[in-house]
Amino acid sequence: MSARRSHLPLPLLLMLAWRNIWRHRRRTLITLSSIGIGFGLAVLFIGIGDGSHNSMIRNAIKLGEGHLTVQPDGYQAAPANHKYLAEGQTLQTRLSALGIAGSVEPRISLQVLASTANNSVGAALEGMGAEDDPRVEMLRPQLVEGEWLEAGDHRGILIGDGMASKLKARVGSKVVLMAGKEGGDSQAHLGRVRGVFDSRVDELDDYLVLSDLRFARYFLEGEGADTASEPVTRFAIFLDDPDSMAHWKARIDTALGDNGAVVLDWQEMMPQLVQFIILDDAGNYVFLTLILIMVVFGILNTVLMSVLERTREFGLLRALGISRHHLLWLVFCESLLLSFLAVVIGWLVGGSTHLWFSHHGIDFSALMSGGTQMMGTFMDPVVYTELSRERVVQLTTIVFAATLASGIYPAIKAARVTPVEALRT
Repeated sequence: MSARRSHLPLPLLLMLAWRNIWRHRRRTLITLSSIGIGFGLAVLFIGIGDGSHNSMIRNAIKLGEGHLTVQPDGYQAAPANHKYLAEGQTLQTRLSALGIAGSVEPRISLQVLASTANNSVGAALEGMGAEDDPRVEMLRPQLVEGEWLEAGDHRGILIGDGMASKLKARVGSKVVLMAGKEGGDSQAHLGRVRGVFDSRVDELDDYLVLSDLRFARYFLEGEGADTASEPVTRFAIFLDDPDSMAHWKARIDTALGDNGAVVLDWQEMMPQLVQFIILDDAGNYVFLTLILIMVVFGILNTVLMSVLERTREFGLLRALGISRHHLLWLVFCESLLLSFLAVVIGWLVGGSTHLWFSHHGIDFSALMSGGTQMMGTFMDPVVYTELSRERVVQLTTIVFAATLASGIYPAIKAARVTPVEALRT
């Protein structure tokens, strides 16, 4: 047979491959069903993982210092009360001029000693300004006693229920806040408890003291700051679109210039949370690897059995002039079609599972009796599955590539068939 006559166009190869995979309909359906179920479980677990991680990140950003933080250079490595942005008003104006799509909240963070007549504990004093600060919006509903700070209250403070228990303080109690100065002296100011909150994060409830900016600024004044310039420790920047974080970080960094201030994103501000998410993601990928092993062996079994059953048929085709190259491509096309069907069925099962749980969520509160707090933040009790576009592409590519690769060995085995030996079987 001439080379021209033995040539098989791709459409014909695909048609023959399609007929071949459905010769044993039951085996093919069982294989595709197992792949669909496995893929659906992988999508569910990874969606839950991404949803829980994103929940922790959103809560950490709201309770913490925003998507982006502007603070003194070197403060992250070695926080100290004498490190602050002296020209806070100027920086606020400069940041406002950028037209940032979000909010810019001034903050003053100080390390203090909180004391009552009963006890003393180390604490972090956080001076905040606007009523619409995301941290205010998040903690206000968590008040268990008293009321939130009113505008102009320059002596009121809010403490967590853990600190209230340690200090044996309640609403109306006086708390002396003492801080060391750079020169070695100390300064102290009296605050009065206006309310007690339960943030659901023990680290915050045991350590955090909230106040108005004016009260916290008294300590900066003791460090030599000019209050007329409205000094602050940092600016917390909350973005309406978190995906624009890299863009705004670059613009803010350019706008700051060389004035001793740096801009950090939330990953740089919370490296421990980032490491926790990376390790937790690794566990999800272990599960995905197990699913892939099941998928690969399922495809390999289906295609290889099909090849072994058709050894005599392949020998006859070789005797009629079909080249090894075309036999290899015929079997590989069968794997290609099975891979395509596996991805389609997998997303029908996994996608529908994801859509259900992305709207209804899964309540983990009963499974986590110790609370959902971890790494200085907390996970919402009801977790909704989340899958980004990048994750969808990633899962599709991994599963398709793995299933396609499983057809390489059967294709090579089919191409090695010799006409004489095959016709004797």
